[in-house]
Amino acid sequence: MPVLTPELKQRWDTDGWCIVPEVIPPDELAAAQDAMHHHFPTPAEMADQGGSGSGEWHTWDAPWPEFPFHSSRLNALVLHARVVDLAEGLLGTKDLALYMGIVTAKYAHQASGYNQLLHADYPNHMLVVPRHAPGYQQVEFFVYLTDVTAEEGATRFVSWQKTKGIPVERHTLNYVDYAELYSDPSVAAAPAGSVVAYRPDVYHRSADFTDPSRYRVMLHVSFRHREAGWGGYQAWPFRGFSTELTKYVQQATPRQLTLMGVPEPGHPYWNEATLAGVQARYPGLDMSPWRNA
Repeated sequence: MPVLTPELKQRWDTDGWCIVPEVIPPDELAAAQDAMHHHFPTPAEMADQGGSGSGEWHTWDAPWPEFPFHSSRLNALVLHARVVDLAEGLLGTKDLALYMGIVTAKYAHQASGYNQLLHADYPNHMLVVPRHAPGYQQVEFFVYLTDVTAEEGATRFVSWQKTKGIPVERHTLNYVDYAELYSDPSVAAAPAGSVVAYRPDVYHRSADFTDPSRYRVMLHVSFRHREAGWGGYQAWPFRGFSTELTKYVQQATPRQLTLMGVPEPGHPYWNEATLAGVQARYPGLDMSPWRNA
C-alpha cells in the first residue's frame, strides 16, 4: 500500500508540510534503533556522564554522522524504497537526487540557539529561492527513529497558507512582528517510523525540553529534482575515500545509486572502459544492470 494518501498530498500542496505515519516497517525500524546506540547514548547514559558526551560516546562532540554511515542498518533507511516512493509522490517525478543524509540526536537541556526562531531552511539548501512547480521543488524529511511528542522537542510548523505573503528574503521571523505565528503552531508529533515532510520555504522552529528521561533521534533526508543543481547540502563524491561509501555502493541497488548521482543503466556515460573501471573500483557491485542496459 502506498504511504502517501491523497489527503496527505493535499496537505503537502496546501500547507507545505505533512506527517506520514508508518513509513518504516517495524523490523527495519528496530534494527536502525539498535544501530543508533552506537552513535548516541541513551538519556540514562547521557545523564550518567553529566551530559558531557565524553568517554565511550566519542561521536557526541563531533559533527552529526553523515550518510553513508558505518551502520548498514541506518544506511538502509536513507534510500529505503518507501522513503524514495514518498519523495517521488510529493515532488511528482522519478528524476530525483538525494542531497542530504544526516542523523541527529537531541537531549534535555540542550539549547537550540537561533532555531528557536521561526525560520525557513532554503538559504542553506539552495543558491536561489524556492519555486512551487514540478521539477523545481525540494523536500526535506525527518525520519523519526524515536517517538517524538511535544515533550521530546517536536518541531513546530506553520502552514504556508499563513506565511505565503511574507517576502521570500525574510527567512527568519522575530517574536515581535510575527507574534501570531508563534502563538498557534502545529506540533510535528508522531511515533517512531513516521516521516515528517516539508518544503524548504515552510517556517518552523525547534523546541527544547527538560525531561532527562527523554531524547529525540531522527534521520534528516532530503531530495531535489535531478537537474536542479542549485539545491544541495552534502556532496557524495567528497566521501569517495571513505570505507563507508565503498561499502554502501557495493550493496546498493541501481535505483539508490542513481539517486546519489551514478549514471543510470543505459546512460551514454557507460562504455566498456567505464564499466570495467567502476567494477574495479567497487569489486562487490553487481554491474549486470548496467552491462545489460
